[in-house]
Amino acid sequence: MSESEQANPESANASEQTGAPDKVRKLTNILVISVVVIFLFSVIADRIIPITDNARVKGYIVPIKPEVSGTVLDIVVQPNQLVNQGDPLALLDPADYRIAVRQAEQNLEIAGQNVGAQTANVAAAQARLTSAMVEQANTQQQASRVLAMADKGVVSRAEADNARAALASAKAGVSKAQADLEQAKQQMGQQGEENSQVKAALLALEQAQLNLERTVIKAPTQGGVSNFSLSEGFYASAGQAIMTFVSIEDIWIEAYFRENSLGNVTVGDEVEVALDFAPGKVVKGRVTSIDWGIDWGQSNQAGKLAQASEQTGWLRQTQMLPITIQFERDEVRGLLRIGGQADVIVYSGDNWLFNTLGKVWIRLLSLFSYVR
Repeated sequence: MSESEQANPESANASEQTGAPDKVRKLTNILVISVVVIFLFSVIADRIIPITDNARVKGYIVPIKPEVSGTVLDIVVQPNQLVNQGDPLALLDPADYRIAVRQAEQNLEIAGQNVGAQTANVAAAQARLTSAMVEQANTQQQASRVLAMADKGVVSRAEADNARAALASAKAGVSKAQADLEQAKQQMGQQGEENSQVKAALLALEQAQLNLERTVIKAPTQGGVSNFSLSEGFYASAGQAIMTFVSIEDIWIEAYFRENSLGNVTVGDEVEVALDFAPGKVVKGRVTSIDWGIDWGQSNQAGKLAQASEQTGWLRQTQMLPITIQFERDEVRGLLRIGGQADVIVYSGDNWLFNTLGKVWIRLLSLFSYVR
């Protein structure tokens, strides 16, 4: 203690008492300024790099329904096994349908004998046409799904072009098979081709061959089957679902953001995604569409009075709006699950500071997926 303080101890005590409130005031000011800075940063960041954890992986869920009835002879696929398009999933007993084909062939031969025509080549050409038509139908279904998502921007143009090419190839196969059938009919002779008995026999043969083809239940796309408890000997009825197929070819993410976070978000903005099923991985993507609106219960039934919303006040409940995101699936192939959760951040501008902070934060969230 200095000589002045020793000489005047009351002055020293007063100085210490004054210093303590100053430290508290300084600390309080720092805390208040920090809170204000964090609040302002959050508000600005929410407009430049909006982020949400309300996001789900979505895709096509296809119920597998046999087109013909029959006893299940063999289940080729296991639950959740990855299969490719066209791979057999289950086999129905084809015995009755093979008999029907042979019966139809005999009926065609009898009809041909009645008019003095050779029908063997016609029967073979008809079988090739039936197979080509089945392939075209399967390709048409797949192409329709891909092109529908291409219109929304969920799948790339290359995938859409591949779907169109596959469909064109399938149509060409049907055209060739039809041409071969017409050639066989012409070789059979005009009289046989125009004979009503021959026509009826050809139609019956086509239907029998088609039913026989349908005893092999095939995968519509690449994906896996789930939610089935099927065993050999089960009688499958036409039109009744026997298993659920999850397509992994056409997968996208639907993310819900607060509506006041989407002011600067536009189609084409860069996106980064952290999937819960793939901790530590961050996948890049793009915003492909922003929904125009959602159902908030505004419709009222006729004969009833309108209902007023109960949301009042400044801090009313936040409204969430969905956006669709296409992401690079090759980096997480085999790790995707329909309905899986994800964190999504959108970079709506070229602000290097906020974008850098956003990239750091989404990677931290991806690491958090290991423990949450």
